[in-house]
Amino acid sequence: MKFTMWGVLLLVAAPMAALAQGGASLPTPVIGIIDVDQVQLEALSAKAVRTQAEKYRQEFQQQGAAEETALRATQQTIEQQRKTNALSQDALAEKARAFDTSVAEYQRKLAARRRAFELSFNAAMSKVQKAMVDATGKAAQAHGANVILPRGQVVLFDDKMNLTKEIIALMDKELPTVDFPAPQLDADPTQQATVPAAQKPKKN
Repeated sequence: MKFTMWGVLLLVAAPMAALAQGGASLPTPVIGIIDVDQVQLEALSAKAVRTQAEKYRQEFQQQGAAEETALRATQQTIEQQRKTNALSQDALAEKARAFDTSVAEYQRKLAARRRAFELSFNAAMSKVQKAMVDATGKAAQAHGANVILPRGQVVLFDDKMNLTKEIIALMDKELPTVDFPAPQLDADPTQQATVPAAQKPKKN
């Protein structure tokens, strides 16, 4: 906490030091506050993303649970056949190898679903984030603010400086909903098809 407070003091003291040394004049700080957690909780676009994300999450969980149940049943069958000597050693070994292959495929599917879900979620949330940045800029301009600080980094402030509700209202007007891209199960970490072009890293 002391470190954070000193950081704030240094930011405020820096322009004064520059003036004392004859440096260029800097504008007087006019500070606004944004509660990012509140924005993500209350903005309509963020709510839309969460609702759609939960739908896909439940679908993937149901698919995974069904596959896991089938694998457990197969495993129990193999164990029972081993105990009762219902099959030859070679046949049991073949079944065990097939089961191991099924387990590996199950794990691959889980990873692919997780990766595809994350790509879609990040693509949707990038739109929410852009809307928040745009709305923050408009709110700051309307109030003549030239510094916007996140609520979590400020120990004490006048509530009149809090622009969060105004920012949420602007976001709801400009972006009331966001389409959640359907997760593509063949998505690969090196493929960024579902991420907006603006979010792709630039090539050197």
